[in-house]
Amino acid sequence: MENFKISRIHTKSGIFRLTGVINDEIDLKSIRYISAEYMGTDGWCELDLQSEHTQSLLRSIQIEVLQHLS
Repeated sequence: MENFKISRIHTKSGIFRLTGVINDEIDLKSIRYISAEYMGTDGWCELDLQSEHTQSLLRSIQIEVLQHLS
């Protein structure tokens, strides 16, 4: 397990700032987010990690996040 902090990542779903822990086991990479924010029109907006919408959004950018971290 390794902590990560991405200060800015451009994805197909927008621009995000993310912190969390990546589990880097062989063939089974998973991410546990500690905080997630997206760039809105008025600056950074914190995402509710308990929200199903947020979880769906983070799943949709998971491949891009993993590529960024590798």
